[in-house]
Amino acid sequence: MPGLFLSHNAELRCPDMHCDLHMHSTASDGTDAPSALAAIARSINVSAIALTDHDTTEGLPACAAACAELGIDFVPGIELSCDPHAKGLRPPRDTIQSDRKLGTLHILGFFVDPGNARLLDIHHRILRARLERNPQIIRNLQGLGVEIEYDEVLALAAGSGTKIVGRPHIAQVLVKKGYARSAQDAFAKYIGEGRPAYCRRDTLTPSEAIEAIHDAGGLASLAHPIQLRYADDAELEFIMERLRDAGLDAVEVRHCDHTPPLVEQYTQLAQRLGLLVSGGSDYHGSRKSVAMGSSRVPRDVFETLRERHTRFSGR
Repeated sequence: MPGLFLSHNAELRCPDMHCDLHMHSTASDGTDAPSALAAIARSINVSAIALTDHDTTEGLPACAAACAELGIDFVPGIELSCDPHAKGLRPPRDTIQSDRKLGTLHILGFFVDPGNARLLDIHHRILRARLERNPQIIRNLQGLGVEIEYDEVLALAAGSGTKIVGRPHIAQVLVKKGYARSAQDAFAKYIGEGRPAYCRRDTLTPSEAIEAIHDAGGLASLAHPIQLRYADDAELEFIMERLRDAGLDAVEVRHCDHTPPLVEQYTQLAQRLGLLVSGGSDYHGSRKSVAMGSSRVPRDVFETLRERHTRFSGR
């Protein structure tokens, strides 16, 4: 990871400074170029950022260079999509009575080496799976009577400058053509998990994701636990214990989907399980109505993660 983890001038380190350790660029499904993120952070007094594009490290060098120019501490990161139904992740049926499926399970990697062979292999593996899944979703939609062509999705993605074509782009086309009121509505009606046009793609097990992040020299953090759609607090704790046992280092407690009571709950659970905390806005530019820095993550969160990484970077 030489040259990508940067620490800069003291003027950005007053006590009320904040960090944002979860954001996306055009290297995945954001609308801002990696090189543009540092200027946004500087303009709102965010002193440290992590670029955590989905399943890719492609944008990290450009973002690192921009942060170096503007005196922003930079954390090279990634967000890996995992299988929420992995064996052993959920409690036994006699403990939690629920037949419903979990939501999404994403693992954030911090301080990763962008050239790590294992992460690059995951990137190519998931990219191939997406390339196979997207046309199938379009065929599923067409079977439902939706007039949509994959070329429309590709054109929209190309126009936005994003490198990875996925369901958010399909959702945008559905909104544009009047089949949904919003991207969220498109997911709820058509392309979300369990919906009629949904198609699974190859995903990692949580253990695979955590091991890959560690292999790349990084720390692994559970992203937005609320999106797991756990049945109750007991199920959430069970899942987090399994992830901790698989090597998880931290939990994202501050996120745009987390209410203050959830922030407090997740913070206490992390402490009880011996996990660090992380936090970020999950900024996607204009794709989502979430501003960079909006989760107000104290800079101490970045400092603690950096200290842990420094201590254990030789593992």
